[in-house]
Amino acid sequence: MHILILSQYYDPEPIPKPVELARELKSLGHKVSVVTGFPNYPSGDLYPGYKLRFLQKTKENGIDVTRTFVFPYHGKSVFGRIVNYCSFLISAPFSLIKNRNFDVIYVWHPPLTVGIAAWVISFLTKTPFVYDVQDIWPESVVASGLVKYQGLLVFLSNIEKFVYQKASHLLVVTNGARKNLIGKGVAENKITVMPHWTNEKIFDYVDKSEIERIKNKYCFQNRFVVMFAGNLGTVQGIDTIISAAGLLRRDENILVAIVGDGAEKNRLMSLVKSRKVDDRVCFIDRQPIEKMPEFLQSADILLVHLKSSGLSDFVIPSKTTIYLAAGKPILMAAGGAAAELIEEISAGVSIEPENSFEMAEAIRYLSAIDFNALMRMGDCGREYCHSSFSKQVVIPMYEKELVKLAKSKRNDK
Repeated sequence: MHILILSQYYDPEPIPKPVELARELKSLGHKVSVVTGFPNYPSGDLYPGYKLRFLQKTKENGIDVTRTFVFPYHGKSVFGRIVNYCSFLISAPFSLIKNRNFDVIYVWHPPLTVGIAAWVISFLTKTPFVYDVQDIWPESVVASGLVKYQGLLVFLSNIEKFVYQKASHLLVVTNGARKNLIGKGVAENKITVMPHWTNEKIFDYVDKSEIERIKNKYCFQNRFVVMFAGNLGTVQGIDTIISAAGLLRRDENILVAIVGDGAEKNRLMSLVKSRKVDDRVCFIDRQPIEKMPEFLQSADILLVHLKSSGLSDFVIPSKTTIYLAAGKPILMAAGGAAAELIEEISAGVSIEPENSFEMAEAIRYLSAIDFNALMRMGDCGREYCHSSFSKQVVIPMYEKELVKLAKSKRNDK
């Protein structure tokens, strides 16, 4: 079976799902091709070693990867984001100049505009596409504060309905997301709830000497380290974390480590200095995915935070699964499905999002409880991850859906 993976983001960008799916499907004996953009996420700067071209074809780990032109941008300008998204929408279909022979297309969303590109490619190649809805648009755009104009939101809603109509099948992360799509007119039998997966085996080979090096370099020794790792954007609401750190001034043993990059990073670093909490908050540059196990293992607890919005029932932040695999207690400040998961499996503590006082109290509580109690939380998370979120469990579910659609194409001929 020849599978095309369409995603605006791909390795080396810190969006692991498309590249991991590509490699796993190839290992299962399928031919896999990828169409993506030139890497610039999350900073909006083109990665070193890449030059913008209209098309660039390479082979990466035995997979044909076609990169098409994308305007590098990931800032707060609505116009800049539109140009970024639309540049890939327009350029991606040109990847078909030499290859149109696919059995099925897997599409990673967001942004929503990738769905239009998927429809064009699907139409030109007469190939069904599976649309993997990681973020519900336009709700997530509203939550980010990026778009406030009602006319633009109506336009995005119309695009959303069009893409859902044209997709052969839709994948969502939670039952809440499934209900949201059904409420928008999508047929129930067209939607499958599909969990995130994580490569838990990366924690089997953690370098303990590297963990010690990290602790020494960033002054983690003799501190209770709370780590947030990921994109530093508007939706993540990092201001709340910084405010919580300010409430922990007297707790000299507590340190908040923020690992990552994004549109908000410079402002957040300035905020830490202006509030004089730089002795409580340290920023660490975005790390390669292969180095993250040691960073996560160097922390005492791992923090998830999203701003309050109606999205909480629709998403489980993808970082949750790798946090669980790390075997560390999780402080979940996202509400909805993610909070319910952490509470149900006893893998940490759940609090309200955007509540700096409650966050500070939860951090203080976790720093004071018995070490063995923390270990039990981490173990519960790791065990659940192994049984429900491992690649061995989830990837075959994805393969099954893709094979089913590919067979439907053959039957239609």
